[in-house]
Parts: sequence; structure tokens; C-alpha cells
Amino acid sequence: MKKLRSSLALLMAVVMLAGLLAACGNNPAPASSTPAASTGTPASDSTPASEPTEDEDSRTLIIATNADIQSTDPQMLNSGPTTAVLQNVYSNLVKQDDAGELVLDLATSYELLEDQVTWEFKLREDAVFHDGKPVTAEDVAFSINRVVNDETGSDYSNFAPVKEAVVVDEHTVQIISEEPYPIMLNLLAKGGASILPKAYFESVGVDGFVAKPIGSGPYMLTEYVKDDHVTLVPFKDYYDEQNPDWDEVIFRVVPESSTRVGELIAGNVDMINLVIPTEWDRVNGNEGTSVVNGPSTRVYQLALKCDRGPTQDLRVRQAIDLAIDDKTLVDQILKGAGTPMLTRIPSGITGCNEDLVGQYNYDPEKAKQLLAEAGYPDGFEMKIQAPTGRYLMDTEISQAIVAMLSQVGITVDLQLMESSAYSNVFTAHNADDGFMTCFGLGFFDASYGMIGYFGGNTEGESNYDNPDYEAKFAIAESNMNMEERAEQFAELQQIIADDVPYAIICQIDNSYGVKDGITMTPRLDDVWNLLTTRKA
Repeated sequence: MKKLRSSLALLMAVVMLAGLLAACGNNPAPASSTPAASTGTPASDSTPASEPTEDEDSRTLIIATNADIQSTDPQMLNSGPTTAVLQNVYSNLVKQDDAGELVLDLATSYELLEDQVTWEFKLREDAVFHDGKPVTAEDVAFSINRVVNDETGSDYSNFAPVKEAVVVDEHTVQIISEEPYPIMLNLLAKGGASILPKAYFESVGVDGFVAKPIGSGPYMLTEYVKDDHVTLVPFKDYYDEQNPDWDEVIFRVVPESSTRVGELIAGNVDMINLVIPTEWDRVNGNEGTSVVNGPSTRVYQLALKCDRGPTQDLRVRQAIDLAIDDKTLVDQILKGAGTPMLTRIPSGITGCNEDLVGQYNYDPEKAKQLLAEAGYPDGFEMKIQAPTGRYLMDTEISQAIVAMLSQVGITVDLQLMESSAYSNVFTAHNADDGFMTCFGLGFFDASYGMIGYFGGNTEGESNYDNPDYEAKFAIAESNMNMEERAEQFAELQQIIADDVPYAIICQIDNSYGVKDGITMTPRLDDVWNLLTTRKA
């Protein structure tokens, strides 16, 4: 389709100026540091940006992040910011390394038995929890069965393929799926499959565990002050290679982008995430800091209600998609740090439909025609909720989309929400007419993204309900022929592109600000790997 951008030039300039002004002074300030769940005392006020606190020999690594963790319980909240930190605290049977490859963690070996549904894992015998108690098959079975059976957990639907975990002996456990499940290992690398200490958890209960969490990973969580900071220290009895460079790691919550950059430049923090493109020159131009870029699995989408209002009409959803110029968003707002998409499965992910990568629909005249055919020749009004400060350039992206929709007659009441309030809307499933998301993939397989388009995963977002899609998903998910399976997931991605329950916009890149003398590897899953974050 023709890329009709000339009519948007002035409009985009105004939108970007408004976004920059908002980024400089109007984003919400961090919430109070009064702890909701804390293992220590609240931190003191942040050091002023003009007074650096760290010297070159510091053994404390300070990381400023845009969003707080949502819980110290790794199984209850399927949240990217939570997993990014807690993957250092908890162990899994298997895990993903910095290159996205699956490697053994608590497991020393595994085998898929002849029945094609039973996976047997042998456990290492030198792993202990942070309280010194050994990790056993009882702990593994308890943890897996908990996430499989607890319907209140946000990872519950992702673990639907699993039937149960069974103890064979002290260091052997079997995990059994309902049907053949080719990507069991990917699933077990997720935060939801973190291994918890059974006896301790049952002794203190959920609240006690959240207040004083215990894992078996390389770092212990010693303090959590909600919306302020998380403190981790190395676990000296960790079973694998350790990182000798840090005695303490502090994750500070700094929602506003320019403030994070200011803290990095002043020397008050060592690394930051989500450096927006307009701040790249500021970071790279400062002596002692630089921007480190890498791809991510996050894809912007606009959820559209399929069961009520104007957007229940497919033509209206198509019109909204046609009104949004994904390429302009990537080029002008993201400064090229992204890719237009018609699928939420990026390149490099097993099952990606490559025909939908780098593609987009943009034709405002056709959008107007479809709106008229649907009975809205003069457009209509809708409310869109969107995050601010949670994802790369999220405020500016949302404002630009609102401006683009106005060009075809759709008036949007844009409700920008700071990270915690946005999470509350998401977990409560009470979004209004439209809901901006930028979710990543918890493991690198198309099934993880495509499960988001049916059942409870669409509730309160799009409310999309397509029984044919769900049936085809079930077939693809259990197909042990990986080539056929990839073709089936490619078809599912095309169905979503055609039905537009979500107007898929673009994949975004990761951009970090890093102090000289520190090396880190950006990961597709956004995890902060403290074992490979080293002094140069």
C-alpha cells in the first residue's frame, strides 16, 4: 500500500514535541517508599544527581529500572519487570542463557520417555536453598504442581499443557503433559517454573514467603521496598560458577526516563534500561557512559474490543489498523529502534511467520471508506488506556496513534497510566475500549505469544473469541513435528492479522545506558543476568 505520510508531517512534529515535554517534566513521580512487602527497612532518599556516590572500586552495582517488580513470588505474576530481577534469585530445571539457548540448571539430564508425554529429570545433588536446605525432587514437584493447579496465578494458562509433576526418588522427578508437548523445556525455563522450597513455603504460607522469599539462585533477596528498590546479595553456597565482582546489587525504581539518564551521567547508578532514542546522544556524548542496544521480543499492540462498541465490527478494527502508520512510528519516534509488524512473534522466535515481519497496513483513505461502510462516516469516540514510562517511548507512541486516528475521524480519550496503575488494570481485566500493550515472550516459541489470543488471556483487553483459532492452536501446540508445527503457527498469526483483535504495530529494541568499565549483554527476554554483568 502507498505510504501517505505528507499529511502527517506537521501532526507528527506536534505530537513528538508534546511527548518530549511530557518526558521532561510531566510523567508521574515515583510512589511512596512505604513497603507493602519488605525484608528490610526503607531506603533513604535518593542521592542528588549532582553528588555521585560510587567510585571505580565500588563492589555495589546499582541499576535504575523503569518499573518495580510486582511480587517476590515468581509464580504469581507473569510480569516482565518481575522476571527480569527474580531470575537471579530462583533456579529452574533448565534456563535460557544470554544467547537464548536452553541450558541445564538444577537438572543434570533429562529424557522424554516412550509415551511422549513424560519428561524425566535428574537433579544435581549439590544445590541448596538460601536457608541451607537441599533442593530435592519434592521441591520441584511441589513448585510445578503449584503453578499448574493454582488458577489465581497469571501463568496458570501457560502451564495448561502440564498434567502433573511426580517424584520418582530424591533426585529424580517426572513432569507429565496432557498431550505430547514439544516445547516442555521452554516452558520450564519460565519464571513460573521457578523452584520453591516446599517445607518452608508450607510453613510460612504465601504471605510469609512473599515477605521473606527463599530461592536457590545465585543471589539472595535481602530487601524489597515497594516502588523504591530491591537489594540482592550473592549466595555463597550457589552450586554453579559465581560472579566475584559484586558484593551487593541494588535495583532502584526510577520511572522517568530523563531522570534515569541523569542518575547515570551523575554516576549515581551504573546501568539503566529503556534509554529513549532522544537521550542516546546525551548518554553517548557523556564521558564515561554509552548506550548498548539489542533486540527484544516486545511488540506494541492496541487491543480492540471485539464484543461491544464500534470495534466489534471487523471493518472498524481494520480501519483502525489502516489509520496507524507503523513505519512512521518506528522511523520518527523510535529513531529506527524497532520493526513494523503484523505479528507479535519477532524474527528469531521458533514459529515466526516471517511474511508478517517488517510489514504493515497504512491507508487512511481506505480506513475512512471502511468506517463509512460500518456506519461511522463521521467517526466515533473511544477511550484508550496506555502505559507511560513502562516501555520504550510508550507515551509518544500512544500520542502519535491518537493523532493518526483523529485523521480518519476517530476521537480518542487517551488515559496515560504509570506502571503500577497500568499493571492493576491489566491484572484486573478491566480495560475500556482500547488497551495499549507491549508484551514480550516468556520463552522463545510462537505458542507463548499466540496463546494470548483466546480464553482468559484476552479478557478485559480484546475479548476476542474464535473457536476455530483455539482449536487450531491446540493442534499446533501438541504437534511433535516441528516443521509442521511452525507452519501451523504461521497460519495462526495470519488469522490474527486478518481478524485484528489487536492492531499490531511494531517490535521494539532494548536500549541500555552503561557505565564504562562494566560489560553486560542485552537479552531478548529483558532479564538482568547478574552472573554475566562484569567489571571490564
